[in-house]
Amino acid sequence: MIPTPRLEHLCTVIILCAAAFGAAGQERMPPIPQEQMSDAQKKIVADMVSSQRGRLPPPMVPMLRSPELMTRIGGLGDYILFHNSLNPRIFEQTVMLVARQWTQQFEWRHHYPLALKAGVKQETLDAIAEGRRPALLAEDEGVAYDFAAELLANRSVSDATYGRFLGKFSEQNLIDMIGTLGFYTSVAMVINVDRTPLENTTTPLLRALP
Repeated sequence: MIPTPRLEHLCTVIILCAAAFGAAGQERMPPIPQEQMSDAQKKIVADMVSSQRGRLPPPMVPMLRSPELMTRIGGLGDYILFHNSLNPRIFEQTVMLVARQWTQQFEWRHHYPLALKAGVKQETLDAIAEGRRPALLAEDEGVAYDFAAELLANRSVSDATYGRFLGKFSEQNLIDMIGTLGFYTSVAMVINVDRTPLENTTTPLLRALP
């Protein structure tokens, strides 16, 4: 069982994040009080806090309602975040595309500084935020962008796009790209339904696209 003070501190951090939330409405599935958690839920929180994540990420708060599903999604998330074959620059660019697709403010604001740190250019992020293809992309960035954007928009990719991707990346990269898009799409859907509070950051919010 997770120590009480540690769990209370974790819940306090998440609740404080909720105070910064406003425009999109009240959080629908807030943190579960410790005394109301099942043993399975307590174990998940303890495992998350002791993992590389170091905490229960806010998007996982609503998922805690379904402990087994959350455990399985968490396992996928661990691979996507920590063992992905995509290099960090391509990975973060891909996450930002998903955030834009869903106008997902939490994902956008959380990954924005990570994308810059990974080497994604400011102009690239500005273009993605505006819903347009960045004008100046390195070759691998352009290939990855076109694959991800086409799959998100069309639910499939053309032979030409598929061939271009495999001309630059491996088949494992391709599957990990799809897995990254799928994982962050699932997270975006949960956050949008829950109205998960934004974390404290100065990153600009995404504007709604026409």
